[in-house]
Amino acid sequence: MKNVKPILAGIAGTIAASSMFGGANENASLSATVSAGALEIVASSLSGTYNPVGGAVTITGSTQTDALVFNIDSIEIDDLDGSGTGWTLTATPAANLVNGGNNLPLGTTAGFNNASDSGNTTVDNANQITYTSGTGVDGYTIDYDVAYTVPAFVDAGTYTGVVAFAITTN
Repeated sequence: MKNVKPILAGIAGTIAASSMFGGANENASLSATVSAGALEIVASSLSGTYNPVGGAVTITGSTQTDALVFNIDSIEIDDLDGSGTGWTLTATPAANLVNGGNNLPLGTTAGFNNASDSGNTTVDNANQITYTSGTGVDGYTIDYDVAYTVPAFVDAGTYTGVVAFAITTN
């Protein structure tokens, strides 16, 4: 019985203290919003004018298949949208390089190559790749190559065109 009195006194003190300080414990609820970033082709990775590998070609009187090859290296992708679904990148090269009414037709399109994360990248076809990692990516790079044919009797001059790139969430 001697030991029971101190225990009862301790319990009574605890009850009195908790009554004095507001009773039961309470919780504070926390809430935070994390906003999606961008899924984007980094514009600066495509800045400038691309010149053909090897420079200009000379008219020869024979068709020169794939004579003008363009390497668009280190196209940069940032996937910060937080969707976790990956993305698809599509390239649409101009059907012709033009100089007034003169055309150099699209040759063999080598397409996408040299992915910085090849383990999570699928080349669907020469003009489309799919990135399947659900973790997002910052600073992903890939190269794109495209070629044009020089007809046998085309006019000399400067020919221009574009490759349009588009990215979508999977």
